[in-house]
Order: sequence, then C-alpha cells, then structure tokens
Amino acid sequence: MSHHFDPAAIAAKFGVPAADLGIELISHQLDGVEYESVLLFNKKNTAPVAGVLAVPNFFGISQKTLEVAAGTVGPAQALLVADVYGKTVRPKNADEALAAIIPLKKERAELRKRMNAALDAFKGQDKVKLNGKLGACGFCFGGTATLELARSGAAVNAFASLHGALDTPNPQDAQNIKGAILVLHGIQDPSVPREQVNAFIDEVSAAKLDWQVVCYGQAGHSFTDPEANNPGFFYHRPTAERASAALKNFFAEKLA
Repeated sequence: MSHHFDPAAIAAKFGVPAADLGIELISHQLDGVEYESVLLFNKKNTAPVAGVLAVPNFFGISQKTLEVAAGTVGPAQALLVADVYGKTVRPKNADEALAAIIPLKKERAELRKRMNAALDAFKGQDKVKLNGKLGACGFCFGGTATLELARSGAAVNAFASLHGALDTPNPQDAQNIKGAILVLHGIQDPSVPREQVNAFIDEVSAAKLDWQVVCYGQAGHSFTDPEANNPGFFYHRPTAERASAALKNFFAEKLA
C-alpha cells in the first residue's frame, strides 16, 4: 500500500538508515469502519522481533506523531503506530483532535475495543515477523488508551504511558492487567493533578502489579511534542530524552 509520509525524516528519528526503514500501512475493519495504522521496522532485522503498539497523541496518525513515536521508542522492536479513529479521521487542529478523543474518553469500553482491534491487526499482519513478546505505549491521549488496553486484560508484556491521563471509571479493572506498567509523568501537567497520580498508585498497588511511576519535575503535559508551547502543555527536551531512555530500558527488560 502506498503512503504519503516522508520516510527519511522518520528513519532519522528511528535511528536507522533510510534504506533500512520498513514502513507499511496496516488496515483492519471494526464495526464497518476501516482503520489504517502505520508499521515501522528495521528491514535489517530478519529474525522475529518483539512488537510495540504505539498510540499517538490526540492528533492521531501524522508525519509528526510518527516521528515522535519512532524517536522515543527506537528501532529495537517493530513499531505499529495505531489508528484508533478510523482512516478518514485525521485531525488538522486542536478542535478537531478534541472532537475525536472526547467520545472515546467518555466511552472507555469503545476505546478498549478499538485498542484491542489494533493489537489484533498488529499480531495478524504479515509484513514483519513477531516473536510473541508485545509492548504498548502511548503519548497524551495515547497514554490513556494504552492504560485502558491494559485494564481490558490484553495479553501484553509491558504497558507505558507518556504524559497521559491516569484516571479511569473502573479502577478495579486493574485486576485484569497482565503486564508491567510504566508511567512517565510531568509533575507540572495541569490535566493530571497529584490526586490523580495518587489514585493511580493506589489502583495498581491494590492489584499487586509490577508498576513504576516516574515524575519529572520540570515537565508538564506534552513533553515529547516539539511543537507544544503553552503553559502546562510544553515540550521539554531533557525530559523527552530521559523518558525515551526509560522507555527503551523498560521494553528491553520486559520484551527480552
């Protein structure tokens, strides 16, 4: 399937030569809607590899969000940047992006359904060989989506949220979580107050999970997004680099 993305820019963030970047569109259907995710992988890795499902921020699939995911996660695993909106929904501004996520934040069962469908599409694709070890991560809204995938009981080894909301209408569903949890949180994030962080810690502790919450003192929301520049919602390069290192180490441990 053809695509309109700039592979050279993605490869530069991913950390592989442009000639070695595999980029494929992966389609699946759910409830009569077609979704189109983007698979990124190192073509030089011919042996089966672990897979990471990555969910972008509220802008969904775009050149920028592909670059952020590629640069943050890196090329050690095959990376499916998941479409949870449907292929015809590609927000062009914040208002359109909010319109896409608000219904999914209200209807967590629908969000979980879409996340599991994307995960199934990843496992069922034939462009790259997966070895059975799976991780999931998400940015902003994608972090919320990733934690709901975890709470759904998905068979994934490791889940990570980067500057995502931590609340859920069903905290008892943490009992369903099958993998380890990593939360990378900017303490200046106005959308995730301290009370929400504490409630999440209580949630995952009650479920006796393997969890980590890393709080970054100089960061707010959107700390991995180079274009974010608003009070409380801003890019912070040192934190983005630290978070990337923490995420890579987490997946290296849990997906080995």
